[in-house]
Amino acid sequence: MTTREPAFYRSFRCLGGDCPLTCCRDWEIVLDEDSIADYQNAPGGLRQTIAENLVTDEEGDICFRLRPDGLCALLDGDGLCPIQRHWGEEHLCAHCGAYPRFNEEYGCLTENVQAISCPEAARLVMEESLFPLRITRDGVDDAPFDGVDPKLLAGLIATREQVFRLLNNRSAPLGRRLSVLLQFADDLQDCIDFGLSLLDCAMPEPLTGADPAGLRPLTARLLEELAGLDPLRPQWPELLKRREAELGQMSDEEYLSLCKEFHAAYPLWEIHAYLVFRHWPKVVNDDLLYGRAALTAAACMALGHLAMLAWQEDASFSPADEALLWANFSREIEHLDENFDTLVGEFYDKERWPLTEALGI
Repeated sequence: MTTREPAFYRSFRCLGGDCPLTCCRDWEIVLDEDSIADYQNAPGGLRQTIAENLVTDEEGDICFRLRPDGLCALLDGDGLCPIQRHWGEEHLCAHCGAYPRFNEEYGCLTENVQAISCPEAARLVMEESLFPLRITRDGVDDAPFDGVDPKLLAGLIATREQVFRLLNNRSAPLGRRLSVLLQFADDLQDCIDFGLSLLDCAMPEPLTGADPAGLRPLTARLLEELAGLDPLRPQWPELLKRREAELGQMSDEEYLSLCKEFHAAYPLWEIHAYLVFRHWPKVVNDDLLYGRAALTAAACMALGHLAMLAWQEDASFSPADEALLWANFSREIEHLDENFDTLVGEFYDKERWPLTEALGI
C-alpha cells in the first residue's frame, strides 16, 4: 500500500480553548457504538454529565446535545472538553478524536490530510502552499477496493501530479494557472466520458485576451450562488451577500485599482493545492472531474475576493483572518455534502459559469 500525506500532516496540534472557530459547535456529532459503551464506564460525575447531554436525532442516532448558541453542551467554560480533560484523549468518540484529520482509502492507496474547516489546519496549509507530500510504501502491492477502476485511479494520480506542477509554477498569475487547470480538466472529463486513457491527455496552452474586469460580475454572481445554499451558520450567507453588494457597486476602474493595490500589499495565499489533493482522486466515486476542478477554481475566486474586500475594509487583515475565511468556507461547502454536490453539478453549465475564460487573464 502507498500512503500519501502533506509533509506537515503530523505537525498539527489542536489549539483547544484558544481556537477562534472551535470544532465543538454547529455539528451534531454521531457517536459510534464503541464510544457509547465506553461512556458507561466514565468516572461518576462525568458519566452523569455525558448521559444528561445525549440526544437522539431524526435518524435514530445518538449525538451530543448542542446549546442554543451551537456549542456542544459538554464544553467547560474555557471551551475545553471535559472528556479529554478529566478522562483522557483516548476516550473521545471516533469523530472528535480524528478531527480534523481526514483519510481517504482506495485499497491500494491511503491519503491523509487535515480538513481546513479547522483554522489551525488552514494555517498549516497556508504556510506550505506548495503542498509538499510525504510518500511511504509498505512493500505490499494491494489491489484497489472493489468498485474502484484501477486505470482511472492511476490516471487521476498521474494527472494530479501534472496539476501540482502547473499550480506551483508561480511565474504565471494564479488566474491563468486556474484557467489552464479547467481546460485540462475539461479534456480529461471527455476521456472519462468516452472510456479513454487520462494519460494520453496533454496540458493545454493558456488562453489569451480575456478582460480582467469581467471577473468582477462573475465573482459577484458566485458569491450570490454560495449565499443561496443551505447554511450551517447564518453569519456566512450574511457575509457573502454584503461582499456581493460591495462588488456590484464598484465600477470597473475601482475594481481594477483595488485589485492592484491588494496584490501589491498582501501576499496571496493559495488554497488550490489542498483542494486538488483532497478531491481529485474522489472522481473514482462519481466520474465528475470537471465539476471538482471548477469548484477548486471557484473557491479561489470567492476566497480571494472575500480576502480583498476584507482588506479594503480593514488594512490589518492578516493570514489568521484569511484562515478563518477558509475554515468557514470549508464548513459550509466541503462538510455539507448537499452544498458540495450542488456546486459540482452547477459548474458543468459553462455558459452560465465561464470560469475558464474569466480566469485566463
